[in-house]
Amino acid sequence: MGRKRSILSQCDGDYQHNKIMEMLVVKFLHQTLTDVIIPTFDIRLLQPISFSTLKAKRNASKVSWLSDNCIGTSAAPYYMPPYYFEMHASTGTKKFNLVDGVVAANIPVSFSS
Repeated sequence: MGRKRSILSQCDGDYQHNKIMEMLVVKFLHQTLTDVIIPTFDIRLLQPISFSTLKAKRNASKVSWLSDNCIGTSAAPYYMPPYYFEMHASTGTKKFNLVDGVVAANIPVSFSS
């Protein structure tokens, strides 16, 4: 019930979201023990977005919840609805509508610039 179910998705993703939040000990991306890169795709901007530990450590405005990144990269378009979240920083609020990063591989035009 909490989330709106997308017309094309097979499930609402609530169980997955709750399980990811329950399993993560580390709360923020910059707190991971090893450097990670999490590829996602923003369906509103139609461009790939990557979240990385190094970016988060260097720039305080790029700090995000690890659970948001994990849920965003696991939102396979046919099975899960896109994941929306906001990152608040001193420079303003950035909005994301994320799906699995492999979507970028299926849109070759996004890499042509």
